[in-house]
Formats: sequence, structure tokens, C-alpha cells
Amino acid sequence: METKIIDGKLLREIFVGAVNHLISKKEEINALNVFPVPDGDTGTNMSLTGKSALKQIEGLKGNLTTGDVAKAAARGALMGARGNSGVILSQFLRGFSESLEGSESTNISQIAQAFKKASETTYKAVMKPVEGTILTVGRETADYALKIYKKFNIFEDFLLETIKYANISLDKTPEKLPTLKEAGVVDAGGKGLVTLLEGALLVLKGEEILTLIDDDTLKQKKQKDINFGEADLSLKYGYCTEFVIQTDSEEVEEFRSKLDPLGDCLLVVGGGGSGIIKVHVHTNHPGKALEYACELGFLQDIKIDNMRFQHREILFKEEEVQRAKKKEEEKRAPKENGFVVVSMGEGISELFKSLGCDYVVNGGQTMNPSTEDLLKGANEVNANNIFILPNNSNIILAAETARDLSEKNIFVIPSKSVPGGVAAMLAFNDSKDGKENEREMTEALKTVVDAQVTYAVRDTVIGEKEVKKGDFIGLSHKNLLAAGTDLEGVVFELIENLMDDEKTLLTLYYGEDVKKKDAENMSSQLEEKYPNMDIELIKGDQPIYYYLISLD
Repeated sequence: METKIIDGKLLREIFVGAVNHLISKKEEINALNVFPVPDGDTGTNMSLTGKSALKQIEGLKGNLTTGDVAKAAARGALMGARGNSGVILSQFLRGFSESLEGSESTNISQIAQAFKKASETTYKAVMKPVEGTILTVGRETADYALKIYKKFNIFEDFLLETIKYANISLDKTPEKLPTLKEAGVVDAGGKGLVTLLEGALLVLKGEEILTLIDDDTLKQKKQKDINFGEADLSLKYGYCTEFVIQTDSEEVEEFRSKLDPLGDCLLVVGGGGSGIIKVHVHTNHPGKALEYACELGFLQDIKIDNMRFQHREILFKEEEVQRAKKKEEEKRAPKENGFVVVSMGEGISELFKSLGCDYVVNGGQTMNPSTEDLLKGANEVNANNIFILPNNSNIILAAETARDLSEKNIFVIPSKSVPGGVAAMLAFNDSKDGKENEREMTEALKTVVDAQVTYAVRDTVIGEKEVKKGDFIGLSHKNLLAAGTDLEGVVFELIENLMDDEKTLLTLYYGEDVKKKDAENMSSQLEEKYPNMDIELIKGDQPIYYYLISLD
């Protein structure tokens, strides 16, 4: 093919092909991880961000212009941006879109200019740009495209030459970033950007790219199996009770007040002439709820699940539940301060709730939430000031993007770990204003020494430590401090490397792959080794990490 002009229809095809090509290379990009830990999420994050862009493009109707398509892609990517690489990709598409704004169709010169604008926008989005990353690859590729575009009148030839240089730039990233050189890999984000360009070229050449049905539902390393033989007796209310009432009754509030003492998570939706009322309640007395309902009309779609054995909610769609919750929230006057926290385990989520968190966004390592997820959390909190705690360095940019998009007064506390988030929550003072709390909560992050114990996903050598695939490894602030085949030994070596005379509190958050008795044994051994330390053991339920550790 010989393409001299790209119209809106073709640009949409290019985006679709480029993103699907990226998805096909997702695991290859994920493997380009500096540390041999199971968090290789750059490919996943960029794929999910790209898929969000495609979803927005699919909603376009009528005769499309290149400006329309680029704008839709940028909007979708911004809302679906996950992780630092996803946010940077969204900013790349934003700059690309701004350059093509108002364009009916696009020539080579305009694409070269759009690459340059895209690169400039990514640099502006990052407070402290680091060379040897996707930023460098984007900038050097754009500069080269501007340098050569006048030599070409066929897009395929221009893009092929541009991609050749982009790969040269990518191959040089280890020379600019020592951590890449030590790990023997190129930058994963840069690889993702080059992969998108290669996908675009395949579309222009008429080569088929499969539309992949890609399950990117942010899988954890291991999903807990439900043991139907053991009941979870920790639940206060055991039965998830749902049903629909066919009724013309207007006594919805009176009915709601009867159900309220029976349990929690009460939702009563409908009434007001709709002819039906949907009910959802967690209770120990589902029969009483049904008796009250019979007073209003006929029942249908009755569903009662024993939550102590399983957790399912099918009758209510998620949007219905959230809409009902939001309606109830709006009835109340806003409180002064609210908190949105990213958490990666049930135990950790409960801990943050006990500290005053209003909304938990599920996510963390390998499952970074999107900008839209964080915006949704902020919108659910009825407060004048909202503090977002990302608790992961790869989520901070998405949180800041959500802050910039929201009309609410949001403060992003740049917590990079769960222990950091806990320290920030403890530093909050209700008597101080938002700015003061932002400053003091951020300052509290510096007081915590935190570390993680996980496993290696490949053989490597970091510093003087040789690591084999499957070894347990202990990390703190991107430093590998311990490695070996014995979990307890790695934990002790890691803590010993972090310990000093000023530390008085050691907190262990044990993960979903650690048995309670093993965690308690670990705690007892630490008490013996460090008799002057207070040892606190918390059931975190986090995936990926056997232990999260903090020293104060």
C-alpha cells in the first residue's frame, strides 16, 4: 500500500491495530522489569490504557475526522490510565490530539509535528523526568521524525524509518539509566511505545492484526479458593438477601425504616410509581425481611446467599448499587475531610477503614487502578476536602491526574507503600485545614522505613547478590537487601539490614500466602531476637508479598 493521507476512518483502524499489537506483546513488555519481582505491569498498564482509548473511539459516530479520533483516544486513555506508564501514554496521546485538533485528514508533516507535541506533553506531565525511559524514546523519536519527514511522501516509508530510529533509541536506554544496564534490559515503557508504532505500521501495510480477547482484569497472583466446608464466623451478618417487590405502595421510607435494624448494606431502590422495589440487605434474619416485604406486595427474584460460605451479589448491578449509595450520601451535608485509599488486601482494607478511610480502591502491585477508578472513589466521598493515598509509587501519577480532572478539592498524599499510607493516616489532625494536613501527612511518610518480601520471577544478579528464579527476596526502596530459599531467613536478614537503635516498633503485615500460625511463629522469633522492640502482627491478606514490613 502507499498511503499519502490518513483520514479519520484509517486513523481509527490504526489505533485499533496498534493497541491490539501492544496487547499481543504485553507479556514480553512485562518481562522487561528492572527487579526480578512479580510486578512486571508496564505491558499490562499500557494495554489497559490503550483499550480504554479504543472504547472511547468505538463510541464515535458519523463521518470521522482525524481530529475527532485523536481527541477520543486521548480522552479514553486519560480516564483509563493505569500506572506511571499508562499515565505517560495518556499524556502522549493528549499532546498528539492537541496537535491534530480540527484536522479533517492528516499528512506526514502533521504526524511528525504531532509526535513532537506528544513528547513535549509527556515531559510536562512528569515532575522529575528521568532519561532512559519512555520519555527519552518518545523525544528522540519525535525529533528524528521532524528531521526526516520532508524526504518522504508515503506514510509506510516514513513510519518504517522512524521506527528503526525508535528502536535505536530504545536500545540505548540502558546507557542512560544504570538500573536498566545492571538488570540487562531496555526500558519497558519505551518498548511499549515502539510496539504501538510497529502496530500502526502493520495496519498501513495491510497486514492482519488479530483483535485479541484479552483478559486484563488485573489478576492477582493467586485467587483464594472458597472453602465451602469452613464458615467465616467473623461476619456480623451472614445472609445476603435480595428480592424484588411488585407494588404500587408509596410507603418506601417506612419500609426502609423497618429493614434498617435487621442488618447493614441496606439498599431499597425503586418505588415512586415505578411498580417495583429492589431490596438488598445483609442480615441474620432474612425471613423477617421477606415478611415485611409481603406487606407491600408480591415477591419475585428472591435470592438468599450465606456469605459465611460464599460471596455473590448478582441481582443488583454495580451501577445500581453505587447510584443508590450516592443518592443516600447526597442527602447528608458534606463532612469536612474524607479519605480515598488504594489497598491490595482485605486485612489492609479493614485497617484503613478503622483509621477513618471512606472509600477503598482495590489495587496495588500488578493491579494498578485507573484514573477513572480513583475519580470514582473521590466522587463517592461526601467531603469538602478529600485525601487520596495511592500507597504505591506506580499509582501516584494516576492519582494526581484524577485530582486535576476533578472539581472537588483533592489532596494527593504521595504514599508509596501501605506502611507509608498508615503513617500518613495517623498523622492526620482533624483540627487543621487541608493544606496543613497535606503537609504533615506528606512529612509523616519520611518517618517510616518499609520493606517487602516477595519472590523472584527470573535469575539475575543485583549488586553482589545472585538471585535464582523462585528465591525469596527482601526489598526496601528498590534496594535488594536479602535473598534466599528460606522465607524466615530472608525476613530476618532483611530486618537486620534495616534495624538501628532508634527503632522501637516493628510491624508485620502477613499476606494471603502465609498461614496465621507461621506468621505468629515469625512474630515470636522476632520478639526473642529484639526484646526491646514492640512487635505488631497484622493480617494483611495482600497478594504477591508474603510480608510487608515497617520500622518506626
